[in-house]
Amino acid sequence: MVAPRWIVPTLIGLFLALAGCGGGGGNPAAPPSGWEGNQARMWKQGVDTSQVFQNMQSLSKMGILDEEFALSGGSITQEQFQKAVKRSLVELYRSNPTIVDSLFETYAVPELENVELGSDAVQGGKLKQKLLDKHKSAAFKAIDEHYEQPAIQEGITGLPYPDSLRTEENSGDVEIQLHVTASGQVDAVEVIDGTHPILDAIVMKAATQTKWNPAYVTEDGQQTAHPGWGRLSTTFPAPR
Repeated sequence: MVAPRWIVPTLIGLFLALAGCGGGGGNPAAPPSGWEGNQARMWKQGVDTSQVFQNMQSLSKMGILDEEFALSGGSITQEQFQKAVKRSLVELYRSNPTIVDSLFETYAVPELENVELGSDAVQGGKLKQKLLDKHKSAAFKAIDEHYEQPAIQEGITGLPYPDSLRTEENSGDVEIQLHVTASGQVDAVEVIDGTHPILDAIVMKAATQTKWNPAYVTEDGQQTAHPGWGRLSTTFPAPR
């Protein structure tokens, strides 16, 4: 849900005013000290925003694959098969598209190349779901042996919920995407799906304080930390 259009500019003005008040002080909706923000994003001062804010909606938005295609007839090529499996791993890709795609090509593709694709592999213009699920699991396992996604250690607790915003209209889930550095620090947060601008900002500010393990790539028995992305969802319940 979103606030009515006529009220959004007022809320944006309020948010920006809060953002300029010395790091927010005790205000739960203003960016913390050393951070900047707007209605949908917060980021540490000095961070390259062109790098930390990435559109992870789909593999095409990530620059990994073109838009989804329809399969004609009942046959599928090995290339189309691999693309279908890759597209099914979109949630894994969201943690670091570049690294995951490299690992897919290195470790998952050899697992998929030997799959025999019969004339009954396609149904309704798509790879049959049972077949897709089977090889999605195999591809994920091949990557998972060499990769750990960013993992949360300490989540959001004690989230304030102002009485004035406890309405049916404002209730719902706020989903956010966070950028996690190689040292496990959050340095950017953005709203993927929200409810009310102030509630969204409250969640973003709280998310800046969460603790994470970074992404890890394992090669030759050695783990190397990498930056990556994670997601969190918080629910503001409707009044009873």
